[in-house]
Amino acid sequence: MLSEAIYKRAFRVTSLFTNAMLTQIQIGCDAEKCRVIENGINYDRLSQIPLKEEDGWVDIGAVVRLAPIKDIKTMIYAFYELSSRMENVRLHILGGVDDEEYADECYALVKQLDIRNLVFTGRVDIVQYMRKLDFTILTSISEGQPLSVLESFAARRPCVTTDVGCCRELLNGKEGDNFGCAGYCVPPMYRDGLAAAMEKCVNPGEGGSGWEKADRQELRHITRHERMISEYRKLTGR
Repeated sequence: MLSEAIYKRAFRVTSLFTNAMLTQIQIGCDAEKCRVIENGINYDRLSQIPLKEEDGWVDIGAVVRLAPIKDIKTMIYAFYELSSRMENVRLHILGGVDDEEYADECYALVKQLDIRNLVFTGRVDIVQYMRKLDFTILTSISEGQPLSVLESFAARRPCVTTDVGCCRELLNGKEGDNFGCAGYCVPPMYRDGLAAAMEKCVNPGEGGSGWEKADRQELRHITRHERMISEYRKLTGR
């Protein structure tokens, strides 16, 4: 009832991605009011980051805050499975603490599993830290259009994500493009699937060069911050 009242009074309703807009229409919003305005990032700041220099390690980054909705525990279990099969992998969890109790549980889990190559960095400069990473991972149980995935693409890093929000669309691209896949998408809380997807990124085989080629194009997934602001200004007439 609340949604219906809001939709009737709104002059425009924006969504971050197409499926979210379709859901709004399905639950009663007038399709004429609906617009998709994708998230924007500072593309130029990220696109200049060089690929990581070869050092014998594969470094995985997770740009997340420590909160239950990000499902850090499944990430830890999945990395534990991966590191039990491969010795040259490291996981960097980059972000602040939203939930102190949950963060403590994550720290305790790492200690319990005796995972050696996992680092909680706290808040860091993502642009500088991205230089150390080969690819990124996101294990959320709910998302819209995650900025961390867009930033990873801009930096030419593939991603492993859960199938939430528009992650699958971001990874697989939109109909009609020819750039190929930019990562792997698995169901939420599926630790074995996440471990297998990370292993594919560690050993991409013949498709390895495809990551670089796909991510170097005009980056079909990326909406520049300037364009996002422009689209919102058009809505308000400013």
